[in-house]
Amino acid sequence: MDLVEPSRGHEGSLQYHLHEQEDGRFFLYEVWRSQEDLDRHNATPLLRAFMDELPKHIEGAPEAYFGTMRSPYPAIMA
Repeated sequence: MDLVEPSRGHEGSLQYHLHEQEDGRFFLYEVWRSQEDLDRHNATPLLRAFMDELPKHIEGAPEAYFGTMRSPYPAIMA
């Protein structure tokens, strides 16, 4: 949860949500305006510190999926 609000304030963050699945796993759903915005976010001290601590809290490597959004944003998101 410590990542959510600060990350939402980063330039280019369009969506940033933390989800918990019934089996206790968590996943982040993120949408960024551009790859450059995501790269800037990934280089922040907050995210780097989180990633350094992550192996203490999970088994195996984290999974990440990337893609291109094909549907348009609703008018309220623009």
